[in-house]
Amino acid sequence: MGVLAREHGIGSFKHFMAYKGALMLNDEALFQSFTRAKELGALSTVHAENGELVFQGQQKLLKQGITGPEGHPWSRPTECEAEATNRAAHIAHTVNTPVYIVHVSCQSAMEVVEKARASGWRVYGEALAGHLTIDDSVYFKDSWRDAAAYVMSPPFRPAGNPEALWRGLQSGVLQTTATDNCTFCGEQKAMGKDDFSKIPNGTNGVEDRMSVLFTHGVLSGKITETEFAAVTSTNAARIFNLYPKKGVIAVGSDADIAIINPNVKRTISVKSHYQKVDYNIWEGWEVAGVTVATVSRGELVWQAAVKDGVADWQAGSFQITKGRGQYQPRACFGPVFDGMAQRDALRAKKPVPRP
Repeated sequence: MGVLAREHGIGSFKHFMAYKGALMLNDEALFQSFTRAKELGALSTVHAENGELVFQGQQKLLKQGITGPEGHPWSRPTECEAEATNRAAHIAHTVNTPVYIVHVSCQSAMEVVEKARASGWRVYGEALAGHLTIDDSVYFKDSWRDAAAYVMSPPFRPAGNPEALWRGLQSGVLQTTATDNCTFCGEQKAMGKDDFSKIPNGTNGVEDRMSVLFTHGVLSGKITETEFAAVTSTNAARIFNLYPKKGVIAVGSDADIAIINPNVKRTISVKSHYQKVDYNIWEGWEVAGVTVATVSRGELVWQAAVKDGVADWQAGSFQITKGRGQYQPRACFGPVFDGMAQRDALRAKKPVPRP
């Protein structure tokens, strides 16, 4: 961790509380890693699901003969996420280090973040475009392939949870949006044809995130255009210590700009998207707020083809060359660590002098 942080600009480390037997960390490992991250000034991020509860739930359902994709959300209910979020927040508070909870998917986990922040704890929360717009009804589709396409963790939640997450963004309980983009084709998903616990976890999202969030956030009146810019860009840049290089349009900042036209529409489809996967979780959805142009470091790199207010997505043009991307190193001890040393000093313990 020290080499990565000090020599390679890695300013955050992700911790998994899920996936028993593979990535899952126990409390000792979380405590030790959080402590080391704090020493380095790196932000600890957490996938918060109780891996043991998930494993037991999977075994129980499989014994009952439930092998299809519906077993995925049933085996990892919201209680698994809320408990792990609570534990991660308490461990981080005990260490006195900031913690960022990735892909908060349900109201109960969000309420843990809300309570922690109301107590003055340095806890941040993120919501995914998918969790903000899709509920768990997708796992009960008649087609196994269609249902399996939505298998990701945490899973899509029962109706009511997406609306709660929007309230979290509106109130500032959640600060950022993302997608956790991790795609697997139908052939790969079929690895779990007879056992839902073996279906590779992950869905698409990054290509359609901005239009989906603009349509269901800004055009629905849930958030303002300014708040949209904050939860899709500025807040993440601040939390992960890339601001003001990223996250703002200003002299001296990178000229990375997405130009969105709220009056242009398009229909999301596997037939027209660019990502190399054979499904789309928003298949057939009409969205507005299309990115009609993208500027990177001051250069036009994408331009949509628009006619009569409709974007022909595949007809858009890229002006980029292979290798143009640049690695973005991040310095440690960013703004999320401001004041933490003072907190340590105030919480310092001293032995009781005794004769």
